[in-house]
Amino acid sequence: MVSAAHTRIKVGLHVSAGHTIAVVNFVPAPGALVTWTPDALRALTTAVRKIGSTHVDAVAFVGTGSAFGAGADLGGFQSAQSAADGEQLARDGYLAFATISRLSVPTFAFINGAAVGGALELALRCDYRTVAASARNIGLPEVRLGLLPGWGGLTSLCELVGVTGAADVAITRSLAGRYASAQEAERLGLADMVLPSDDFLAASLSWAAAVLNGSRLPIATGPAPVPWNPAAVRAAVAKRIPGVLPAVESALTLLSAWNDRYSAPVAGNRTAARLARAGDALEADTIAAFGTLLHSDECRASIYAFFAVQAARKRSRPTPARSTDLPGVTPVTHVGVVGGGLMATQLAYLFADRLDVPTHLIDLSAERVDLALERVSSQLDRSVKRGMTTTERDRIASLVTAGTDATVHAPCEMVIEAVFEDLTVKRAVWASVEDVVADTTVLLTNTSSLSIANQGEGLRHPERLIGFHFFNPVAVLPLVEIVRSVHTSQAAVDAAFALAGSLGKTAVLVKDSPGFVVNRLLTRLFSDTLELIDAGTDARAVDSALVSDGLPMTALTLLEYIGPAVQLHILETMNAGANERFRVSPSLCRIVTNNLTGYLGDDGYPSPEVTAILDQVYAVSKRMLPTTPTDIRAFLLTGLADEAWRMLAEGTVESADDIDACMILGANYPQHTGGLTPLLDRSGASVAANGVRFHALGVANAPVSV
Repeated sequence: MVSAAHTRIKVGLHVSAGHTIAVVNFVPAPGALVTWTPDALRALTTAVRKIGSTHVDAVAFVGTGSAFGAGADLGGFQSAQSAADGEQLARDGYLAFATISRLSVPTFAFINGAAVGGALELALRCDYRTVAASARNIGLPEVRLGLLPGWGGLTSLCELVGVTGAADVAITRSLAGRYASAQEAERLGLADMVLPSDDFLAASLSWAAAVLNGSRLPIATGPAPVPWNPAAVRAAVAKRIPGVLPAVESALTLLSAWNDRYSAPVAGNRTAARLARAGDALEADTIAAFGTLLHSDECRASIYAFFAVQAARKRSRPTPARSTDLPGVTPVTHVGVVGGGLMATQLAYLFADRLDVPTHLIDLSAERVDLALERVSSQLDRSVKRGMTTTERDRIASLVTAGTDATVHAPCEMVIEAVFEDLTVKRAVWASVEDVVADTTVLLTNTSSLSIANQGEGLRHPERLIGFHFFNPVAVLPLVEIVRSVHTSQAAVDAAFALAGSLGKTAVLVKDSPGFVVNRLLTRLFSDTLELIDAGTDARAVDSALVSDGLPMTALTLLEYIGPAVQLHILETMNAGANERFRVSPSLCRIVTNNLTGYLGDDGYPSPEVTAILDQVYAVSKRMLPTTPTDIRAFLLTGLADEAWRMLAEGTVESADDIDACMILGANYPQHTGGLTPLLDRSGASVAANGVRFHALGVANAPVSV
């Protein structure tokens, strides 16, 4: 056994069908994943070299438990002070994995579970790969982190699935955060054979012996070759993330270089092909590109964002059994949902699916109840089209019931409301719920902006009322803002975090304040955007001002998606407490009055009706505000920085990291900007708003080389 700081490398000999196979087992520290630190890479090198000096028929690599392994040590990456440091990190990985490439016998990767980043690059170095049927999370996240696979992964992918397939895995899927299952890995060409998870090692050894005997040869897998078109890849990325991404450009350059030298994946005897090809044709260029990218602001912001999100996820991690089986937390056996609209029915589906408990939905009339059940049924039908089995569909459908009688909520340990955003309506809901549920039932409000404390006025037990704010669409966006009022008990907070974990969501604790985090920042952006437009600044210029920063949706597009009437209601609510920052836009009021869908038409220009409204508003205001793209961008970002500073000063959240986790998980803000606050630092908006940065130099940007 060879030990590293966090990973042990165990080597054992197995005989299968007369073949001696050396099995290299990656054993992580308790509670951790295999992480490729410099020590772990050296331990791997030592182990493989020892095997190379012995007589074996093949070498196989396998992980432990449900994970084959993770990637490099991102914490170590943060300590790199120059591009040269980054190049050395890439070079260390290349040198370690080169020992695998130089083995004179066939090599196998037995992918027993998650294989991410460097672990997958190691597996791709091998000649053959099996994967356990239950394996998930197989992929290369490096481009999403502002990097590229730095240990030969791009070359290995090109040799296996061709350059277009490599771009799909390393760029498109990476940026989307889409990891492959075992079955997808086989379809993509990343694995040769899916084997049962039970006795996976034994099955893999038998399969490897059959390959060595020549009685079982891997069938060529992966999609049919597609002509290389980097412009198409770049255009597809731009649709998802506007602006130039250095990691994407670097990866495309390397893939094009491979395509210029070779034209097809490796065919025939893979071991012979590996030994015949002298090294990695992209090695020097990959190492140089990796060093440059690691020393970029985009990469450092992405790594910062990764840790911010991971910290939030750890707080929401479910316990081994049921996450609500915690000291002081009542196990959930029934859930109640108040409301039958789009959000309420999404919640009913989620609770039934993830908790596997009866979920009782109520609404005001039989007609509304029928519509709610139709909405749940439609969600289930869409899930079946995406691959859900009919058995699973029937299970979820059987758990969701609906009616008009609130007494059905009597046995519920959790009741959540998702009704219209009106304080009087919400108070009436809670009064009726409290009359039928037990004193220990936790009451969850999905409000997007209303005070939790105000909702709880008049309740006998306001301490059990807590904000539990989802984001639409519920199935896609992983954030839940847990909102604690001055009355909310710690037991309710614990129950809410446990519930979020069991629902597969990431929770951030937020103080009871108007708009909480995501909606407060987005509403400030709406307010400032409309202030500029009302003052006569060109609507298209304002709407496109932040496109180059990679934000997922422009303000006016998002406003149309939310609906002008809904956004006006939110602005009016926020205006009551801070009217100087959340203006009720005169043009938005007129757009709602005239039942218009938004400011810009399908052609990207204001319609004649909107133009007339804007002319009327400007004639009254005659204000002078920024008009150039640079000044508009600065105005909008400075407003966001001002609001973020106020949130920290008020204790809305504990840190800027929480703000960024919320904006990434709840509003789809990009990784390469670090969410929001690193972007505000890089643009100068944070200093303009408050005189200081949110983060010290080097935390979410590249350190200055000396």
